[in-house]
Amino acid sequence: MNKFNFGVCCLILIFLSLSCSMMKDSKTAEPAVEKFHSQFNAKDFAGIYDEAGDQIKGAATEKQLTDLLDAVYRKLGTYQKSTALSWHVNSGPMTSIVTLSYDTEFSDGKATEQFVISVSGEKVRLEGYNINSSDLITK
Repeated sequence: MNKFNFGVCCLILIFLSLSCSMMKDSKTAEPAVEKFHSQFNAKDFAGIYDEAGDQIKGAATEKQLTDLLDAVYRKLGTYQKSTALSWHVNSGPMTSIVTLSYDTEFSDGKATEQFVISVSGEKVRLEGYNINSSDLITK
């Protein structure tokens, strides 16, 4: 095998190993979304905040986040189901940042949700939450 072919093979192996790592991180982050929705339906907004990462805590106080989630709950109702739209992984040496987007159905409306989740080994934390819904405005 010449040097060029060897180099190409090495690049392909590196790409495949990074792809597997990114897919693993996205799968590791998905249960955090399920837990968020369980806590949301139980109105455990303080629990969501307590378990969140530094980015979300730096962007909002506990009261701000709980007020937001309470408003979503009042207007859209309980979480029913989601359909995955997309995922993106930004891998770092110690922590990966996973962004997951969903079309979500609530008992009283629909929304698009985006979750930003940090994955460091088996440690998973919510770092950001964004919800878009015309039902939030019109209800």
